[in-house]
Amino acid sequence: MTNNIRVNFIVEGPTEEFFVRDILKEPLARRGIYVKARSVEVFRGHIKGSKYIKQGKQLKIRRGGLLDFNKAKNDINRWISEDKDAYLTTMFDLYALPENFPNYDDAKRHTNPYKRIEVLEEAFKAEIDNSRFIPYIQLHEFEGLLFSDVRAMDEVLSPFHGGSKLSKLISIRNSFNSPEEINDGEETSPSKRLLSLYRSYEKPTDGSRIAQRTGLDVIRRECRHFNDWLIRLEGLAIYKR
Repeated sequence: MTNNIRVNFIVEGPTEEFFVRDILKEPLARRGIYVKARSVEVFRGHIKGSKYIKQGKQLKIRRGGLLDFNKAKNDINRWISEDKDAYLTTMFDLYALPENFPNYDDAKRHTNPYKRIEVLEEAFKAEIDNSRFIPYIQLHEFEGLLFSDVRAMDEVLSPFHGGSKLSKLISIRNSFNSPEEINDGEETSPSKRLLSLYRSYEKPTDGSRIAQRTGLDVIRRECRHFNDWLIRLEGLAIYKR
């Protein structure tokens, strides 16, 4: 018999929320792991009541975009405290990670991106210090996963974005050992490369469509850090005789 496991995801923004809902939710549910995702909190405060709220103040929460580590930490700890029976994981981009992230400067000294991620995730785990917390930082951002199958990417985007750019996509992909290694330069990060080819690329909708066309198995095969994370999540399912 399988114990049902719940995992809450705090993610970078709506694109990653769609990815959890459209790509990860069903495969994990088949293993008895049930997921919920929301974007990371960036603001929490009270505002004056509108004409509909004549007295007191209304709590305002804004979500989306990892701008400050301390706000993210508070959001993570709050959800862990509110839902004591669930695990919590993250899906944050290495690209444009806030500089107050734990061990940020130490991680920058490593040229190997996988080592950089290892340093950051270990520090992240220590900072939250909860056995139900599973840190995950995406190399280098969500769009890196989409380069797992550039043909699928071009099939989705080319009809709506000025024709095929497949040869250029192949050239980009062949320049790196893994889609996860497509770098974090301001003009050469995965998303910036996509936008340079398909100028009207819409991250939430197009990203989800590409991931669906590519398929989770292909992404896992091409992106080992991403695959290691999923293996860890899948391992939460405990089977009792």
